[in-house]
Amino acid sequence: MKKKKICMVGDFSVGKTSLTQKFVNNVFSDKYLTTVGVKIDTVEVMDTKLVVWDVAGRDSLSPINASYLVGAAGVILVADGTRKSTVEGLHEIWDTVAGRIGEVPCVVALNKADLDDWNVDEGKINDFKNRGWSVFESSAKDGIAVEALFNALVEKL
Repeated sequence: MKKKKICMVGDFSVGKTSLTQKFVNNVFSDKYLTTVGVKIDTVEVMDTKLVVWDVAGRDSLSPINASYLVGAAGVILVADGTRKSTVEGLHEIWDTVAGRIGEVPCVVALNKADLDDWNVDEGKINDFKNRGWSVFESSAKDGIAVEALFNALVEKL
């Protein structure tokens, strides 16, 4: 069985941990717990053992710790579809990722698709797709597209 490290990256409070927990343990919690540093989980997908690094979120005061990215075979960029700034920030986050580990397979999770105040421009989705990224409108709470986004990344690996 192949073993591959992937990283979940995005701004604070976009749902990286929730997506990971929904996929790995099939659980969702409404309680928000800030990830400090990195949280690591493992899960088997197809013939691959994924080592999922849930990297602490980025904000204006603390950038992503790029040292956590080293060795990643792929990345899931996560944004909160109800917070436009987190969607628009994905290009800057990708620049950090690519600058540290180069071009690796990437999928985008536009999370919180279960909420009414969805705020994702179709042009932005097309922009991501034009970069070769698979884009998923996901919900960790309802399980929408969670399995599909992880499977899509494994297929790209």
